[in-house]
Amino acid sequence: MRHTRIVVTHYGGPDALQVVEEDCPEPKRGEVRVRMQAAGVSLPDIMAREGIHPETPRVPFTPGWDLVGMIDRLGDGASGIEPGQIVAAMPIHGPYAEFVCVPQRELVPMPPGLDSAEAVSLILNYITAYQMLHRSAKVRPGQRVLIHGASGGVGSALLQLGRLAGLEMYGTCSSRSVSAVSDLA
Repeated sequence: MRHTRIVVTHYGGPDALQVVEEDCPEPKRGEVRVRMQAAGVSLPDIMAREGIHPETPRVPFTPGWDLVGMIDRLGDGASGIEPGQIVAAMPIHGPYAEFVCVPQRELVPMPPGLDSAEAVSLILNYITAYQMLHRSAKVRPGQRVLIHGASGGVGSALLQLGRLAGLEMYGTCSSRSVSAVSDLA
């Protein structure tokens, strides 16, 4: 079976992206092959394409930090999940493809009824925001937080998670985003 994927052939602008057709990848032991339904497009993807993100792989590589897709095939040793199940993951590279193989331990089952394109937009943003608040800053209820870029993906996730954590929040944003940020703060 054949599939297509996007490859960064050299570090640079959009001209560094090339679509290739090749044999579909086969899952190794402990891996699962996922048929992509949605892949996130984020600033880290652009930075990796430009070669300036600290976790940029060597070229050639396939970008994509996060994914939502359907399990297509199980590799040896993969169990407890089924073909056809919808899952999410954050493999950091690889999702700009029709199929990607991911270690089973990195997959999270998706609740039924979620839209894949909407769900994938949450993965990187909310994991980043959660780690910033709870692992790095170790926030406690009642603390004050200033969020720069509060209308962006991570910024809006910080506002929502900060509200759940009982924080007093302030944010910076463009004038056109003030009402959206005010509603979240």
